[in-house]
Amino acid sequence: MLFPPPARSRVGELILMALLSASGALPAFAIEVHPFDIPEEEAAAAIRDFGEQAHVQILVAGEAVKGKKLHAVTGEFSTEDGLNTLLSGSGLTHRYVGDHSIALLAAQASGSASSTQVQLAGTGSADPGTQEGKNDSSAGFLLVQVDQGQTSSPSTGEAQQGQAAEMKPQLEEVVVTGSRIPRTQVQGAQEVHIYTAEQIEQSGQTTVADFLSTLPAVSLAVAENGYQATYGSTTVQLRGLPFGTTLVLLNGRRLQTSGTQAQDDFFDLNNIPLSAVERIEVVADGSSAIYGSDAIAGVVNILLKTNFTGLEVNAKYGAASGIHEWDESLAWGQRWDKGSLSIVASDQERTDLDFSQRMLTASQDYRAFGGPDNNFPDCNPPNVFSANGSPLPGLGTATYAAVPTGYTGKPSIAEFRGTAGTLNECPFTAGDSLIPATHRAGVFIHGDYELTQSVDVFTELLYSHVQQFQYMGYPNWFGQPGLQNFTVSPQNPYNPFGTTVGVSDVITNIGRIGQFLITDFFRPLVGARGELFHDWKWEVSAWTSTDRSQDPNPNLNANNAAIQNALNSPNPATALNPFVAGPPGPQSLLQSFYTQGLATYTGRGDEVTGYITGPVFQLPSGPLGIVIGSEYERDTLASHNVNLFYEAANSGSTSDRRSSAVFGEARIPIIGNRAERGAGETLVLTVAGRRDNYSDFGTANTPQYGLEWRPTKALLVRTTYAKSFKAPSLYNLYSPIQSFPNGALILDPVSGRYDSVTLVSGGNPGLQPETGLSKTAGFVYLSQLVPGLELSATYWEIVESNTIDNISPELIVANEDSFPGRVIRGPGSNGQPGPITTVITTPVNFGAFSVTGIDYQAKYKYDSGIGLWTPSVNVSQTYRYLANLLPGVAATERVSQASDDGAWAPRWKGTAAIAWKLGAITATFDGRYVSKYQDYDSTREIGNFWLCDLSIRYELGSALASRASWLNGSYVSAGGVNIFDRPPQYSSYASNFLGYDPTQADIRGRFLFAQIGAKW
Repeated sequence: MLFPPPARSRVGELILMALLSASGALPAFAIEVHPFDIPEEEAAAAIRDFGEQAHVQILVAGEAVKGKKLHAVTGEFSTEDGLNTLLSGSGLTHRYVGDHSIALLAAQASGSASSTQVQLAGTGSADPGTQEGKNDSSAGFLLVQVDQGQTSSPSTGEAQQGQAAEMKPQLEEVVVTGSRIPRTQVQGAQEVHIYTAEQIEQSGQTTVADFLSTLPAVSLAVAENGYQATYGSTTVQLRGLPFGTTLVLLNGRRLQTSGTQAQDDFFDLNNIPLSAVERIEVVADGSSAIYGSDAIAGVVNILLKTNFTGLEVNAKYGAASGIHEWDESLAWGQRWDKGSLSIVASDQERTDLDFSQRMLTASQDYRAFGGPDNNFPDCNPPNVFSANGSPLPGLGTATYAAVPTGYTGKPSIAEFRGTAGTLNECPFTAGDSLIPATHRAGVFIHGDYELTQSVDVFTELLYSHVQQFQYMGYPNWFGQPGLQNFTVSPQNPYNPFGTTVGVSDVITNIGRIGQFLITDFFRPLVGARGELFHDWKWEVSAWTSTDRSQDPNPNLNANNAAIQNALNSPNPATALNPFVAGPPGPQSLLQSFYTQGLATYTGRGDEVTGYITGPVFQLPSGPLGIVIGSEYERDTLASHNVNLFYEAANSGSTSDRRSSAVFGEARIPIIGNRAERGAGETLVLTVAGRRDNYSDFGTANTPQYGLEWRPTKALLVRTTYAKSFKAPSLYNLYSPIQSFPNGALILDPVSGRYDSVTLVSGGNPGLQPETGLSKTAGFVYLSQLVPGLELSATYWEIVESNTIDNISPELIVANEDSFPGRVIRGPGSNGQPGPITTVITTPVNFGAFSVTGIDYQAKYKYDSGIGLWTPSVNVSQTYRYLANLLPGVAATERVSQASDDGAWAPRWKGTAAIAWKLGAITATFDGRYVSKYQDYDSTREIGNFWLCDLSIRYELGSALASRASWLNGSYVSAGGVNIFDRPPQYSSYASNFLGYDPTQADIRGRFLFAQIGAKW
C-alpha cells in the first residue's frame, strides 16, 4: 500500500525560497528541460499550455494578461529559458514561489502588498478531486488569490524581502455542476465528471447524444435512429433509468420538454450543435435539491462557448460505408474594456443510411444469425391470395401464389402454376432509414457588459434549425394468407382467376413514406449579476426556450376506398394491375391515392430565477457560505393536426402548468486547514433543500446532504445522501380521454368467463410525482509518491419509487384490489359481482427501480523521453438493478438482462485509453467495452465486445510558426470511430425488427474523419 510523504514544513519552504531569491539561484525544477510546442496565442491559452507541458503550477493576475498575446515557444528548453521566451515583450516577469509553482507578475509592479485575482494552470492542482478534463488543455482555470508584494525578475538576482513569505496561494472559488455555492475545489461531496471540447473532438463523435452515449455512466445509448424515440430524437439515460429521469441543463439552466417528446418527457438533444459546446459536466446521482424535477438519475450540464476572443474556423468530413457527413463551424469573439461579444455558428449535413446498406439488416431473414425469418409477403413482385380460403382456380390446392416476374399486361393462370404455394417475401424494412439524413444549422451568441463596477449584464441567444429525414419504407397494401386489406374483383380486366382474390403489394414508384421533421429551437436569455458587501454575489436571469416542429408526412394518408375502387374497376384505363412485377399502375394514378399529412408540435418553457450567495459569518474553521434563491417556471406543450398511421386525425391538444420554487444551500466547514490555506477545508458538511410548488399535483420537498473529508492534501473522502423527484408529465396528466368500446376480450377471474370490455385511456390528473433516493460514498486520491497518478472510486445507489406507468388491462383486472375504481362492473345478481364493462387504463403511480454500482477511475501522466503519456481507465460497474413494475410479481433483476421497456444496464461498461503528446503531435487511442448480457426476450447472450477509436492531431501553427506566422493556431487532425470495423451482433431488440441492439452497438461500422482548422 502506498502512503503520501509527510507534508513539508511551511517554515522551511519559506526559508528555502528566501535563500533562493537572495542568492539568485534557481530551484531544480526551473532548470529541467522539456519539449515545448506553444504557438503565439492569447496569454491565457499560452500560460495554460506552458504549465501543462512544463508540469508546473502558474499563478497569474487576470488583469495582467487581459488582451495580451505571448510569444511562441517551440523546441526543447529549460523551464526558466522557456518562460523567458514566452514572456518576452509582454511586460510580465516571473517568480518561483514553491515546489513546481511560479507566479507571473507585471514587471512594473512595486510598492505595498496588494490583493489581486490570479489564475492557476498546469498540473498538480491542490484539489485532490480534480478529474477528467480539469488538467486538460481546455478545462478552464481555477482562480487563486495571491498577496502580492514588491516584485522584480529573478533573472536580475535582486531579492525583494518578504516576497516568498507573502506569496501564499489561496484558491478562490469556482462553481461546477451539483451546487450553486462557489468552492475552492473542483470536486466536492458529489462526483463531477468534466469532459472538455478537446475530449469531445478526440472521440470522433459528431452529435451531443453520440458523445454522451460513449460515457460509462450512460448505460444505454439513445441513437438518432427513430426506433428508440419518436422522430429520431435523442436523450441521455444515466444508470439505465427510464427516459426523463436525467435532467439536462444548458449553461446551468433547465431545458423544456420538446414538443415531439411529450410522451417520453425529455428535451431533444439534437437541437444543440456539438461545435458550440465548450464542455459537458455530469453528476450521476440525484440533484433535485439543487435543480428541481427530473434529476433522479442525475444531471448533464452542457456548457457552450462564451467569452471567445479572436476568429476560429473548423471543417470536418467523416464517412462510413454508405453514409457521410460534413461539419463546419465559425467562431468570432471580441473583448473590450467593459464588455465582450462572441458568436459561434455551425452547420452539419449528413446523408441517410438505410437497412439495405448493412449485411445484418439487408434482410429480415435472421436465420443465419440465430434468429427467425421476419420477412413479409408485402413485396414487389406482389402476391395473390384466396379471398375465402378455397384453392385458387387452376392452381390445385394452393391458396396463394407469388406473382411471377417477366410478364406484362394480363398474365395467364398457367404463368402462376410455377409459383403456386410460394410467396415473394421482402424485408418489412425495405426503404427504411437506419440513420436519418440530417441537416443542422445553429448559432450561439453571448454578450456581457459591465454596467457599473459591481453590476454586469449578460445575454445569450441560441438558435438551431434541424431537418431530419427518417424514411419509413414505401406505401404498401398489406396481405398475407388469411388476411388481406385489399381484394381484386373478377371484373378487373387484369385478373386471370375469374373470382375475387386478395393481393399484397409495395408501391415503389411514388417515393417513400417518411417523418420529415423540421424543428426550430430558439432560446433567448437576459440576466444580471453583481456583488454586494464585497463578498456576496447575486444573479438574476430570465429566458424563454421554445421548439417548434412540423412533419409534412409525405405519402402518409392513403385513400383506401379509392384504391379498392381502382382494383375493382373494369376499365383498363383506370384499373390497377397487381398481377405483374413492378408498378401496378401509372405513377400519376398511384400518387393520387396518397396525400401529404401535417403534424405540428410545440414545447415551451419560460423561467425566471435569482439567487444570492456569500459567507454568513466566519467560523473558527472558515466561512459558512450559503446560497438562497427562487425560481418561477411555466411549461407548455401543444400538438395539432396529428396524423396517426394512414388515417388523418385532425386532432390536437394544448396543456400547460406553472411552478415555483425556493431553494437554499449551506457549506459548513467543520474543521479548517490551518497549515495550508489554499488546500481547502479538512472537513466540510454541505446541506441543501428545495421546495417546489406545482399548479397541478401540489408540492415536493427535496433535501440533500454531503460530507467532504480531506485528511491529507492528496486524499478526498466523500459521501452524499439526497432525495429527488420527477413531476408527472403534461402528457400523462392531460392527454385527452378516449374510449374504445369492445376494445378487449378479458378473462374475469371472479366469474371465470371472458367479457368484452370498453377500454378508457388518456391522462390522469391525479398522478403524483415519481420519487428518488440516492446515496454515494467514495474517495479521490492524487498520489504524491507517484506524481501524476490519480485514483478514485465511488459507490452509488439510486432508488426510484412511485414510478408512473401504464398497466395492461389484463393485469388491472387480475389485480382489481390494487387498482380501486379502475375495473367497472355492471349490476350483479345473487350477491355476486356483475360482468366487467369498462377498464380504465390511464397511467398510474406504480412500480420501483433500485440500481446500485461502483465507478472506478485511474489516470497516470508520465513524461518520457519520447513524449507525455497519459493512460487512463474509466469503468462503471452496475451490480444490482431491481425492477418492480408488475402487480403481484416479485422484483426482477435487470443487470445484464436486456428489457424491452428500455430500463436495464450492462454489468460493466468502461473505457481504457492512452493519450500521447510530443511536440506538435497529439494522439489518443481508446477502447470502449460492454460486458455480456442476455438478449431481449431470449436466452441468447451477446455483448462482451470492444469498440476502438483513434484520433491524431498535428498543430501546424506550432510546427511552422517560424516560417509562416499566418499559420499560428492552425491544425489538422484525423482518426476513426470503431477503427477495426466491428459489426453489431444480431439482437432480438424490438421483436427482431432492427436485427441489432442500438443501445449498445454502432451500426455505422468504421467511421473515419479528417478535420482542419485555424484560429487567429
